[in-house]
Amino acid sequence: MAGTVYQGDVGLEIILDCGCDLSGAVGTAVAVRMPSGTVLSWPAETAGAGGGVTCLRCVTRAGDLAEAGTYRLQASLTLGGWTGLGRTASLVVKPKFS
Repeated sequence: MAGTVYQGDVGLEIILDCGCDLSGAVGTAVAVRMPSGTVLSWPAETAGAGGGVTCLRCVTRAGDLAEAGTYRLQASLTLGGWTGLGRTASLVVKPKFS
């Protein structure tokens, strides 16, 4: 895959490193604010990085990257007695043919 993400891309792997052990996390998802302001939730699973389970992984599906612009992403999960969101990450999606 090229370093540029385009509107309509499908199969893009998105990894959010939460910086802590996510073993036992449930309700994992990626909270997404699209460029238009619409808020969605993309399904995600825990994933390992460097021997520990510290990341959430999701893969874009048809319609996920329907808009060009900056997407705001946050890990969303429950771990033990804590439920909440991680730090905000940005994903810039370019218009087709740009």
